[in-house]
Amino acid sequence: MFGNQKMCEGLALVGTVDPATVANTEVFTDVVDMGSLQQAIGVAMLGNMAAETIDFKAYSCDSDGNNAAAITGKAATQLAAHASNNDGKQLIINLRDTDLLASGKQHVKFGIVTGGATGGPAAVVVLGALRQGTAADFDLASVAQIVA
Repeated sequence: MFGNQKMCEGLALVGTVDPATVANTEVFTDVVDMGSLQQAIGVAMLGNMAAETIDFKAYSCDSDGNNAAAITGKAATQLAAHASNNDGKQLIINLRDTDLLASGKQHVKFGIVTGGATGGPAAVVVLGALRQGTAADFDLASVAQIVA
């Protein structure tokens, strides 16, 4: 896929949920414009979570994040509430641009939520595989440094 291109040139950091306590109010990544991307991959990283269910989903949405609708088949299987089984786990959702055809939209966001008010530390990273161009042109403005 990358040939002689470095991965940091073909994969842009296009969305995040910065590390924070995630609980029963769903937290969303930045809105990602799939117009320039072939695929996006959302990776949720869980810390020491409370004994609560955990859901991670991809949503189609407007460019401002409104009118969000869950994308069929793009939700991780709900993690059952458990005191330690969910600690230090990752959940991954791969999304192709064609997964948005039914919605008629080109923007997506990923959401993570727990089934209770305690939750725990979590973060989400969204990487996008570009159709063309250099990732630095599409990286979030918060990317402070790229070492290639």
